[in-house]
Amino acid sequence: MKASDLFVKALENEGVEFVFGIPGEENLDFLDSLSRSNIRLILTRHEQAAGFMAATYGRLTGKSGVCLSTLGPGATNLVTAAAYAQLGGMPMLMITGQKPVKTSKQGQFQIIDIVDMMRPLTKYTRQLVSGANIPSRVREAMRLAQEEKPGAAVDYPQVAAKTARFGTVFALVVFHFAQ
Repeated sequence: MKASDLFVKALENEGVEFVFGIPGEENLDFLDSLSRSNIRLILTRHEQAAGFMAATYGRLTGKSGVCLSTLGPGATNLVTAAAYAQLGGMPMLMITGQKPVKTSKQGQFQIIDIVDMMRPLTKYTRQLVSGANIPSRVREAMRLAQEEKPGAAVDYPQVAAKTARFGTVFALVVFHFAQ
């Protein structure tokens, strides 16, 4: 089982019905796994639209809206929607793509430290290097996004390595915006 399969299964277990977003090289494994699930991908033309759609879904349903972006500049396009979700108390989970820096032939091209960029807005941040932690982190992200004053949450997968057990492994960062 690939880490992306595990990630999508964890989202299914949390009741996620839709993911709003844009495909990109860094999230193709995730999208492949998503295509074999019951979760429906709603394609958008811009990451910001995906973020606003996820936030509004959270506002209207009370369940975490989930959005997906590509790496770097794509991830930064979610910032305004994240602020909207946080200020409006809307539960949202953001998933952004990222390249593994050490194995990237392009070096730092379009790689932005989204973790530190979002840290001032978050109430919880984690980076995982093992696919085995994905289910518990997704569960925790969904819980925290909806408890007390709801707010935005970010899951940040980064393809880190290949393992015999999980295939592609994600590095996962979970963000939760301040109350």
